[in-house]
Amino acid sequence: MVGFIHTPACTQFFSNFNGILPRRPLEEPQGTPYEPWWVHRLSFPALVTFPTYKKTQEITKLITSALQTDARISLDAATMSTAIIIIFLALTMGTSGGAIRPVVTLIPNWGNVLHGDEVTLRCDMPSTVPEESRASRTYHWYKDKSPIFRDQHQQTLRRAPSTLLDSGQYQCRVGASDISDAVTLNVTISSVILQRPPSAIYEGDPLTLKCHHLKEYSSVPPRFFKNNQEIKSQFPDSEFRIQKVDLNTSGLYKCSKQIEFPGRSGYREFSDEFLLSVKELFSPPEIKVTPSRIIAGDNMTVRCDTRRDPLRGGTELHFAFYRDGRTVRGYNVSDTYRVPSSQLEDFGIYTCDVRTASGAVRKMSDGFHNQMYDYTVQNIIRLVISGFVLAASLCLIYFHNKW
Repeated sequence: MVGFIHTPACTQFFSNFNGILPRRPLEEPQGTPYEPWWVHRLSFPALVTFPTYKKTQEITKLITSALQTDARISLDAATMSTAIIIIFLALTMGTSGGAIRPVVTLIPNWGNVLHGDEVTLRCDMPSTVPEESRASRTYHWYKDKSPIFRDQHQQTLRRAPSTLLDSGQYQCRVGASDISDAVTLNVTISSVILQRPPSAIYEGDPLTLKCHHLKEYSSVPPRFFKNNQEIKSQFPDSEFRIQKVDLNTSGLYKCSKQIEFPGRSGYREFSDEFLLSVKELFSPPEIKVTPSRIIAGDNMTVRCDTRRDPLRGGTELHFAFYRDGRTVRGYNVSDTYRVPSSQLEDFGIYTCDVRTASGAVRKMSDGFHNQMYDYTVQNIIRLVISGFVLAASLCLIYFHNKW
């Protein structure tokens, strides 16, 4: 953003404001002095480098106070609007990337663990963020929205052995980035737990469940159930895996395991269960055609309308269109198929197919039958009917006068 502000075009643009805005310093809400944000030709260095996690209300209050206390200001509506746009861009973009958020990962990737298990939390930045020297990065950790005071150059947070006090919601921040979404860790005291991933499960995701017990005890292979019906696991390591889930995967899952305790003869059976609800990645598509009434020669637009889940809004979808079962456009990231100057052969039953980039989730729309409205034929019919009505009227008038 700083580089953008200092480009020649922007320098010329901001130079038009020279002398309009005051040249007085701002102070950070905590009282730390900042460089003037309108230094000389309004290059806005302090505003641009202002940490993006500062509250917008505090910055707005400071700017408003500065403007109101300087008698030299005379801003018309257009100038004020431009200034507000510049402030908004600086606040949302900034040097930290604004919307860039780190991601908290659990290692191993279980949302629930037993008391005494080892757990490591790692704070990762998205791959789209340029790699910088790790030594210069600072990591800030939070548990239940309260900061965890520790070495800020450590990317991981280790809980070994874990205790009940480690249960909670964890977040992290890298430098001045936005704070991550929360990841929940649940530590329990039990003989057997059914472990599952910490985050929500969506259509197309792989799913692994584990019937877990303390390592110091011996056990026999577990049994898994879904809705009280036993399901067979193909893996001998106490895990049940599904390569790709769908909405039908939802249900009540349970595992049962026999454990032998030291000093006791025989095995005792323990179980745990949880309700799995698979979330819809995107809604079933629906064909929408505009305009609603089309005649030959009109431009026609066919849209494949679907809604992504907000938490997976970045999912890349591909769209294909069909007319009367035949492909009119193959898979493409555009959800719109356009027909310029439509003709009779462009009409029929349209359907669309939506899938993820990997093809793991695919959904087809219902058919939509669009018809061509031939106003020429309609006008001829209307003209003939009008002619008959006129002729009948003239005949009635003629015979009425004759009688």
